[in-house]
Amino acid sequence: MKTHAPFPSFPGPASLPAFIPFLLTCFGALLASCGSVGEESDSESAYGRPQIAVASAQANGSEEFVLSETDEASSGSSADAAQSVERKIIYSSDVHLVLKKTNFEEFDKEIRSLLEKHEGYHSLVTFEGNRGYGRSGKWVLRVPVRHYQAFVAAVKDLGVPELVQENSQDVTDEFVDLDARLANQKRLEERILQVLDQVSGKIGEVLEVERELSRVREVIERLEGRMRQLKDRISMTTVRLFVREDEDYQPPQALSFGEEMGESWSGSIAAMKNFFKGLTLLIITLFPWMLILFVLLLLIRRLFRSLLAKRTKASTEKAS
Repeated sequence: MKTHAPFPSFPGPASLPAFIPFLLTCFGALLASCGSVGEESDSESAYGRPQIAVASAQANGSEEFVLSETDEASSGSSADAAQSVERKIIYSSDVHLVLKKTNFEEFDKEIRSLLEKHEGYHSLVTFEGNRGYGRSGKWVLRVPVRHYQAFVAAVKDLGVPELVQENSQDVTDEFVDLDARLANQKRLEERILQVLDQVSGKIGEVLEVERELSRVREVIERLEGRMRQLKDRISMTTVRLFVREDEDYQPPQALSFGEEMGESWSGSIAAMKNFFKGLTLLIITLFPWMLILFVLLLLIRRLFRSLLAKRTKASTEKAS
């Protein structure tokens, strides 16, 4: 015999007021859950939009965003690249020479032959003074770095070196940084050209892209000019020669005590001679003025005496 489960019994009209609070509680819980879901969805939409905007900006290839990324990457990698690149050094020298046995004409011929031998050239040549009066001059020479040491050694043999100063400047970091910046700007130029080919719209947008392209090309030209100048100074050294003629020149040497005493005595005698010489010249210079002043004093004295004699004579006549 089959048994059936009894149907649930619903509250009758008599028990309905007791069941109303239960229904209100369930309805309030349902509304609270719906509100929390709405807030979560609103928060997701509020915080999701900026992420989508950043992603779209990155996807669109914004010039400013890409440029900042490449600049930071280049600045971070330039220091590492500088360690692996061959050192870039600028060499220069200042050489002061005294010509005892040769003159400027012969020295200039020897310099030209050395420059031809070492593949260099004149950058500047200046002369001061006349022939036979202790002339001086300056040569600024450019020589390839591979011939630098040999050329300086050969120049020293052309006279008596008074002063030799060799300088070196390491510009490896600057060279690497400049090369990285130039590469980044060229990549940016290529991207702008691609954007310019794809632009199809208002003339104002095209002009704006072309202005940005012009600005980037100006930066590239400036960086390329600086790079050419740096490469020239690295590959070609600079040697500055300061030369003077002096047949009686003696290189300075350490003096003994007797020689120092002799020099002190000679210096004292020379100072005394110079003093009396200057005094004599001063007297000779002032003598004509002193003569004129003496004559004026004589005239004033005579005039004063004559006036005094007249007053004395007049006072005597009045008294008599």
